[in-house]
Amino acid sequence: MSWKETCVRVGDGHFVLPRTKGMRVDVDLFLSDKLFWGTGEPLGGATERFDTGVEEAVFAQFVSAASLPGVTRVVGMPDTHVGYGVPIGCVIESADTLYPTAAGYDIGCGMDMLVTTLTADDVADPEKRRRWCAAVAQTVGLGVGVGGQSRTLRDVRDVLRYGAQALGVPRGEHSERDYLPVLNFDEADLPERARGKVSQLGSLGGGNHFMELELGDDGRVYVMVHTGSRGFGYQIAKSFFDAGAELLGLPRGSEDDVWLDGESGLGHAYWNQHNVAGNFAIANRVVIAQQVARVTEEVFGGEAKLFYEISHNLIQRESGKLVARKGATRAFPAGHPDLEGTCWESTGHPILTPGSMRDGSAILYALAPVEDGSVDGAAKSAYSVNHGAGRRLSRGVAKRSLSQRDVDLEMATLGIAMNTALTPLEESGDAYKPLDDVLAAVEEAGLARVAVRLRPLAVVKGND
Repeated sequence: MSWKETCVRVGDGHFVLPRTKGMRVDVDLFLSDKLFWGTGEPLGGATERFDTGVEEAVFAQFVSAASLPGVTRVVGMPDTHVGYGVPIGCVIESADTLYPTAAGYDIGCGMDMLVTTLTADDVADPEKRRRWCAAVAQTVGLGVGVGGQSRTLRDVRDVLRYGAQALGVPRGEHSERDYLPVLNFDEADLPERARGKVSQLGSLGGGNHFMELELGDDGRVYVMVHTGSRGFGYQIAKSFFDAGAELLGLPRGSEDDVWLDGESGLGHAYWNQHNVAGNFAIANRVVIAQQVARVTEEVFGGEAKLFYEISHNLIQRESGKLVARKGATRAFPAGHPDLEGTCWESTGHPILTPGSMRDGSAILYALAPVEDGSVDGAAKSAYSVNHGAGRRLSRGVAKRSLSQRDVDLEMATLGIAMNTALTPLEESGDAYKPLDDVLAAVEEAGLARVAVRLRPLAVVKGND
């Protein structure tokens, strides 16, 4: 049976996967017709694969998400693709059930952005862009397992409890959440392997994590950073995947099916340590932003300061519900009660949306519901939008099918400086869905508006 063919188009950019036997809720999917069905064209020159839209395996994972105990709502994002257990680009709500798979292994992974006083002319020199890449790469720890600033568990105690606030970020101004609540917690409760990873604070990691110098169509120069809780968060997540599977009697290889009663002892322990990892991720991005701001000012002059920081792999309580976003970004519009008293109360908070190193990024703002009911805004998507463009080629397929020569030539033609001699094929433009298509789906569904579109000037990646 094809789950995809059971979906019903209910509005512009909005499909529903109806509840069937085993599912507890319908699934709302915010996809354009183009993203849903695909174009039928070859993917990135890969003759063995054609663009047929969202894969059937994604719908099977949404069925699994909608069948979890305690689930009250499931939403799919325009960038959705296959993940572990449940799709990436997925939002799951519950009353008091925790789903470790819906936060994943990189708990708190997300974005932050610097805004500068620089103009296009200030960053036009290719040599300066290359110098910026080299200086950033020397300043921030890059690659899998690489540490950042030398720290002990004692050094990061305040960071684990108070996130960005421990680093002096003004409350409610530059971070989605100043810190995540941590109650009745002792550092000794952390898995031993996690305690050994706190030295990674201030490091980028590898894979799809990056630092990027960008020019906005508003004429301003920005820097975007993508990273998470590093090995510290991974070890916390792994310990609870294993403990939850043992508690539920799941066979080996079924860890992604773990769910925890939020009121249970293991549920309380996971919630605390999940939030500790989230605080580490928030602080990690802020530390990197501070380092990159200094480099940017040294290379180009001007001033660089933190604009906003936001997560896209996190479980938090909102309006009485537990909301798990896996590869999805919070989208609170103007007037949302959780923004009351912040500088974003009248505009909604910024939504930082990366694409690929070729396509650049965007800053969005969520749309609020209209009283006459003509616009539901982001409320209909559980106040969530996509966290990026979303993969259309797996890492393995990208490496096998894309031409290194063609990809390198494309980056050189676009004038994008890099810290690596060769462009990582698995992170190149053709490995991801076109960002413009994904942004168009968000606007078509009436979830958010694109405020600033950014094109890349220089990219720093981990060297793995």
